[in-house]
Amino acid sequence: MNIITISREFGSGGREIGRRLADILGYTYYDREIEISIAERMNMDVDYVAHAMDQEMLMNIPLHFGRTFGDSYAMKQQVDILVEKQRFLKEIASASHCVIVGRAADVILSEFHPFKMFIYADMEHKIKRCQKYAKEEENLSPREMKKMIRKVDSRRFQYHRMFLNTDWGDKNQYHLCVNTTGVNIKSIVPILADYSSAWFRNSKPE
Repeated sequence: MNIITISREFGSGGREIGRRLADILGYTYYDREIEISIAERMNMDVDYVAHAMDQEMLMNIPLHFGRTFGDSYAMKQQVDILVEKQRFLKEIASASHCVIVGRAADVILSEFHPFKMFIYADMEHKIKRCQKYAKEEENLSPREMKKMIRKVDSRRFQYHRMFLNTDWGDKNQYHLCVNTTGVNIKSIVPILADYSSAWFRNSKPE
């Protein structure tokens, strides 16, 4: 199967690129659908699952999950969700060509040899994009937005480190890095689709 994973800085447009890329290529798109599916499989509230998956970024849980958790039921639930997420990602990677946004899919699915993209942009561009798409109740000042962007990206960095001791965003970890600063995303996605298709045609698993 052809798997495209998209890691992205907050506000860079990575989600939009993933969705449009999946549409052009005819691939299945996964983003929020991952939390929804895990919640259904585990008979849990989807918001709780999303919160738990967010909180795991802040916990130093090793990939093999070999620690003893004692009586911490909440922590055990988080680990169970994390294990189920890995299982689910591998299932969807085996089922069809797909585009997966975030969730450390690039390292979790390394055995599937995915095409790994990293989307980034300068801070001014990310702030403007976040303000453009923010809900009315999330009307933050540029300073507040900048603080939030840095916080989210820091957590993504730490989350990635749970799975692989490399730096999230390091160009050496990806097949293609795309700077969306000042770029109309809709106009570049066909080019990205052609590039990824060529990569799958010519690449061979190591």
